[in-house]
Amino acid sequence: MSWRRVMGVVLLLAIGLSGCEEPPPPLKVRIGQAVPPLAVQDLLQHPVTLRPTPGKLLVINVWATWCAPCRDEMPSLQRLQQALGADAARMELVGLSVDQDAHVAREYLIEHRISFPSLLDRNFATANGVFGVRVFPSTFFVAPDGTLRHVIEGWRDWDTPEMLAEIRALLPETSAEPAQKPQLSEG
Repeated sequence: MSWRRVMGVVLLLAIGLSGCEEPPPPLKVRIGQAVPPLAVQDLLQHPVTLRPTPGKLLVINVWATWCAPCRDEMPSLQRLQQALGADAARMELVGLSVDQDAHVAREYLIEHRISFPSLLDRNFATANGVFGVRVFPSTFFVAPDGTLRHVIEGWRDWDTPEMLAEIRALLPETSAEPAQKPQLSEG
């Protein structure tokens, strides 16, 4: 068999097999559906419940230290709030690490000077059980009323003009309410 014929057969097999791939399963929470309060841990492994803060878009970035794209995007997530300027007051950014070892996640955040809060989902109860994460990293945008507004799967450069415009479009309208911390509660 000639080299060209072999390559043609290989190409046809590749095309045929790619058609056999099943599409990824849908996310468990869809746009417009309610996201329940999330039972996770802080990085000291104390139980906390994460829920939206009134008047703010909750941005949950699901990441891990073993995920190269996650590590690559973290610095731009860190710069995001500064790049948003005054609009950052209408957003709460929280990392949700699926690392098994809280110490590894903490050390990564310290070493790379990541200062936005990060929580821990060691058993994937939130990442898989609530969201149905298909790709790392994945970012979920939750409206102040608790409904899922938007999902971005995969790595992004978060402080580009295009991403800033996309995020600003998701932010809730300004209100006269004073700035509040994220609603994390023990238990």
